[in-house]
Amino acid sequence: MNSNRYHHLSWLHGIELFEASLSTQTFARHAHEGFAIGAIAEGVGGYFCRGERMVLPAGSLSLMNPEEAHTGYADTRWLRYNMLYVSEVAVCDILGVRSLLGFSTVAPKDRGFALSKALSALAARLTSERSLDWHLSVEEAVHDVLSKSFCRYGRTELRPAGAEHCAVSRLREQIAAGVESGADLSLSLLADTAQLNQSYLIRITRRATGLTPHGLVVRARVEKAHQLLLQNTSAASAALAAGFCDQAHMIRQYRRHFGVTPSVVFQHT
Repeated sequence: MNSNRYHHLSWLHGIELFEASLSTQTFARHAHEGFAIGAIAEGVGGYFCRGERMVLPAGSLSLMNPEEAHTGYADTRWLRYNMLYVSEVAVCDILGVRSLLGFSTVAPKDRGFALSKALSALAARLTSERSLDWHLSVEEAVHDVLSKSFCRYGRTELRPAGAEHCAVSRLREQIAAGVESGADLSLSLLADTAQLNQSYLIRITRRATGLTPHGLVVRARVEKAHQLLLQNTSAASAALAAGFCDQAHMIRQYRRHFGVTPSVVFQHT
């Protein structure tokens, strides 16, 4: 029995994520036009690649360069993995680099399971609620996968994050205005306004605030909802006005931010 999901990100260079859960599927010898970046979550996978048979147990990565011919199959009764397909042009644009050296090893161990977790987080975001910030959260998750892949295993060096106080200040102002107006804040929009590469914007924002741009947006929405609740606005209306997809989504984020649900917040005058 096979149970798979395939996500095509048409607005983001056509990047694709394959959530594979299979037991009988085999793949004949083939190659991909771009990079294939994957992690085995359960079971054991197998390849014939670069003239040898490779066995990939859970915790292994699968890092294929463009046009690298290989077969693929489940080496156990059940195999589950996530695989990202991305062109070289897309990687260079998202990471802000001019060229790539590629992966020297096809099936390295995932150090600290960092890349496996990043791929799982991307899959989770792709199937999460379609809030106003859905595109932004997905774009940041893709960046996380690519930066971990190419910096750890592809010998890529990213520009060190500087202080960039003015850029971060402008970002905060844009987020505040966007949350207030109900705008759809995408990573590309935020980066274009700051006149910075998307990857660099994420890194300088995290350095300055401890949060990514998406984290700042969510915090701004929670704070707006909090102010509305203090004005005796209903939770459902506050969630809608703050840009959450529904009341339940707002309550989850509110609890993460304040440690309590809105129902235990009291206004004293």
